[in-house]
Amino acid sequence: MIKNFFLKSGFLRSLYCYLRFIYFFYILKKYSFFFEDKLEKLKSVDPKILGYDGSEGIDTKTYLSRIQAYEKQSLIDSATLKNFKFLFSGDRSSLLINPIMSCRFINKKNVKILSVGPRTEGEIYNLISKGFSLKNITAIDLQTYSPLIKLGDIHNLELPDDYFDIVICGWTIAYSYNKTKAASELIRVAKNNSLLSISGTYEGQEKGSITMEELSGLFKNNIKKILFNLDHKDFSDKDKRKHVILTASLKKS
Repeated sequence: MIKNFFLKSGFLRSLYCYLRFIYFFYILKKYSFFFEDKLEKLKSVDPKILGYDGSEGIDTKTYLSRIQAYEKQSLIDSATLKNFKFLFSGDRSSLLINPIMSCRFINKKNVKILSVGPRTEGEIYNLISKGFSLKNITAIDLQTYSPLIKLGDIHNLELPDDYFDIVICGWTIAYSYNKTKAASELIRVAKNNSLLSISGTYEGQEKGSITMEELSGLFKNNIKKILFNLDHKDFSDKDKRKHVILTASLKKS
């Protein structure tokens, strides 16, 4: 109870998550990458399905090794004292969680939540600070240092059908090499009448940029009711990075 009270503070939550990162990553050396044990088996796989167009003239194993090195180094470079509040507070995930919190009918202690691509524990502890139960939160990412984050791939979720009441996927699906497949997996594991809160960023022609039309189009056949919609067009022209956020209830046929 006391712990949950302190987690409501973004600063204390980020400090707690940052200290846990230091403990697991640097002291216990707990770091894993999803493709790490699969590199030898992927020599015959077409790199295009993994997001690589072959322009650099390297094989799949080398490409995946570079992804791993990049993701790991990116995490290390970001996890500085200067950036620790941004990276470990989970505050950005509130943009996805807050629309869900307005649904007073949700039983926060019992709903099962899937968090896709949280990167750090910040999003998990942010959910806990809002009253959701840790035992009902499943988090997956391509890389992990935490016992709270499982290795997983959004394109092939090793999770049961019709299981989750809430699915949160922040700033992840836009980088997918097969967005339709990724969206279908999110729908598959979600229950009928579940809530989906998903986001991306619009940056023009930049890689990883996505519009509301593209994002909502991935789920158009399964959207029952839109609860919250933030379009990049709602932002000022002066804003270079414009969030795209969709929160909706889902229907399953």
